[in-house]
Amino acid sequence: MEFFIKQNSELPILKMVVVRDGRTDSWKTFDADLDNATIRFSMKEESTGIPKIVMNDAFITEKKQENADAPKEYYIYYKWTQRDTRRKGRYLGEFSII
Repeated sequence: MEFFIKQNSELPILKMVVVRDGRTDSWKTFDADLDNATIRFSMKEESTGIPKIVMNDAFITEKKQENADAPKEYYIYYKWTQRDTRRKGRYLGEFSII
């Protein structure tokens, strides 16, 4: 996904949907594992590979469901600081759930 943010801005928040791809049975315990999980965000400059953000706190929230029988869905998000966005460029970001 490509995402654009204005230089020196703190908005919009970077938000991604957690995808349940079914490749592992760990999804069966995912909801319970979130209680003790630590969410981190890292970002590096695409052209040089130099880290810009290293393991900063990120957060997870449950998506509001309109159908109570639907499986739970989650968003992982990172709130920018002005320091994060002070330099123009193209960056690669990564969320980690530990």
